Amino acid sequence: MPNPTMKVFDKNLRRVGTLIDSTDIQRRRRINSDYELTFMVPMTSDDYREKIAIKGHVQDERGQFYVIQSRSRSREGRKLTASIYCNHVMFKLNEFKFPYNSYIDEAYGVHINELTQLITTATGGRFTFAIHDTFELHDVKDFGRGTCLEALNKIVDMYECEVEPDNFVINLRKRIGSDHGLQYRLKKNIVSSSFKDKGESLVTRMYAQMKDGRTFIGMDASLLTDLERSLLSNVPGAIVNGKLAVNYLISPFAEYWASDSVPFYDGEIIEQDIEEAEDLLKATRKALLEQEVVSLEATISTADLFKIDNTEPRPHLGDDVMCIDPDMGMNRMKARITELTEYPYNLDKHAEPTISNLNLRDYDDIISDLERNKNITSNIFSNGKIRTDVFESFAKQAVIDINNSKTELIYPPEGGILAQEKTNPLEQVRLTSNGIGISTDGWQSIRAAITARGVVAEQVIGQLGNFVSMLIGNGEDIVQINTNGIAAGASSFNSAPFRLNMKGDLIANSLTANYANIEYSNFKNGAIVGSSINVGNGMFTVTSGGIMSAVGANFSGSITASTVTGTNINGGTITGSLIRTAVTGRRVEIDSVGFRTFDSDNRNRIRINTASDSDIAAISFFGSGGSFAGEINSYQNSGQLTIFSNDLWLGSNNTANPIRLQGAVNFGGAATFNYGATGLTISSVTGLQNEINSIWTSLGGKASTSHTHTQYAVNMTYDPSTKNLKLFNQNGTAIATVNLS
Repeated sequence: MPNPTMKVFDKNLRRVGTLIDSTDIQRRRRINSDYELTFMVPMTSDDYREKIAIKGHVQDERGQFYVIQSRSRSREGRKLTASIYCNHVMFKLNEFKFPYNSYIDEAYGVHINELTQLITTATGGRFTFAIHDTFELHDVKDFGRGTCLEALNKIVDMYECEVEPDNFVINLRKRIGSDHGLQYRLKKNIVSSSFKDKGESLVTRMYAQMKDGRTFIGMDASLLTDLERSLLSNVPGAIVNGKLAVNYLISPFAEYWASDSVPFYDGEIIEQDIEEAEDLLKATRKALLEQEVVSLEATISTADLFKIDNTEPRPHLGDDVMCIDPDMGMNRMKARITELTEYPYNLDKHAEPTISNLNLRDYDDIISDLERNKNITSNIFSNGKIRTDVFESFAKQAVIDINNSKTELIYPPEGGILAQEKTNPLEQVRLTSNGIGISTDGWQSIRAAITARGVVAEQVIGQLGNFVSMLIGNGEDIVQINTNGIAAGASSFNSAPFRLNMKGDLIANSLTANYANIEYSNFKNGAIVGSSINVGNGMFTVTSGGIMSAVGANFSGSITASTVTGTNINGGTITGSLIRTAVTGRRVEIDSVGFRTFDSDNRNRIRINTASDSDIAAISFFGSGGSFAGEINSYQNSGQLTIFSNDLWLGSNNTANPIRLQGAVNFGGAATFNYGATGLTISSVTGLQNEINSIWTSLGGKASTSHTHTQYAVNMTYDPSTKNLKLFNQNGTAIATVNLS
């Protein structure tokens, strides 16, 4: 039975107590990814109020410490609970910045231990690493930019290793987990399952590129495996004269997946960090291996039989398992646990592994054609037991090899190994603890020997190999060959009157020669005489007429020419020149006077002059006749931009398209609205509201337009004697008399 609860520690890993009231403890781990633990706790409990603190720690039944990173609180009526999230202490590496003085810009052939030691040093020795497998040396570029966790991820990517943390000790293996014979079988321990296979990323022909777009085209085909070479040999032109003529590899499953419409499923990798063709070939093999089969993934809800039966195997992250559920299409499917969710303290909750077939097969077993003896050795063991028939074959082969060696090798009683020539037994080579000796008279004398003190020989026949130093002569009259190069005339290389260094630089007091041929030219009387110069098979040439051609050039000084013709000019500064897009007609010109555009009649239409500070702050426009049309300037220092013209037209494509003016608008002259104006209110016009109010006041004292009178005058008479004016209605009756005296 596992420990029914977890221990809790403070931020300094000092024991605080034991979690009594925690529930729903769940642990989720994924290969080279998440290592997290979550649980629930009542907020009214002592566990929450006194023991659980941010950046504190909990310890599970495996003895692993997890850092408390967050507390999510929730209320359901009176029930107050908190969800606690923790991640493994390994992720504390993210809290350590990788030192700038340990940053690696570029290095070649770096051992993995060198990089892990840098992380250990950066963390003050808090984190250490255990390397359990042998990893190849790797070229390193741009390492240490960020935190120590980012540096660890970089190591994982470069060396293709898998991480298995044990608190502050981080174990690195080529592959974690093993095969314990665990099976997930229907009607035994499969409660429920989901299974999918995907062919979207299927690749049966993998193309490859490395740095600067280079490939492994031209590489010797002998570097391919027998299977790779056989598959490419079936493609016409893929291998020519023993050299690769294509930059792809073909999967052995290509024929199975091929169809009439798609003969190959193509993919491509571009590895900018790879510079060698052999390394690119290895990367292409690996990428094809990962994508040449349909990816399978299954999530299984299992019954943890090991919780009640100690003889049942327990699942571990990275383990190989076999799934048997024929109805789901999993018929003895071999896969690997890539993610594992566990409930270590609950008997009623069971593990939920996610299994996948990705990266399941061993890389070396697939890409290498093993020699016969290696096959025998690899097959001696099967499931941990010695196979008798194979062992007998191996032992027989060993005896045969030893007996064959005795036809030329003798083991003398005094020790060592004596090799004796078959046709002339007097010619012998003897290996002892003192060294190797060679004799031609039956070991009466030694003609040559190799000991710890050096090599002794009467003569060396053949091509000399790598030597640290060779001296001929003595004193200052000496010729020397060493790691500096070749020198003569002095014991010090740098003082010798004649010296040739490793870069090919030659220094000599004098050189006498009739002539020296350089591609049909010669040095004679201090001059180079010849038809032309050709370097790099046309990469750099000079004709007899003085015309030079080059793929590229770097000049640190000045270039003087009457005319420079080219497609692109990149970078640098051009001063005091005339730059124009054409000699005449429509064009743009830039020179010391300023910037100008010209139309097809060679009239200047737009101009920026450098004659004065005002000219340089203005863009002037001219009409098709050459007359001034207006300008845009910023003469003032107040941030004002002026658009000026005798006749300025500001418009859109038609009257329905808006012209938007944002901010306060000041009309210095009359404004005419040909199509009306919208958006203006009475308050937008100063004094308009008062005038309208006054008009309404005046109109308020007038009669309504609907008012009518029953009596109205249609005639009038005037009496001069009485000075009375009489008004008569339509009926002839006097309705009013007005005295005008």
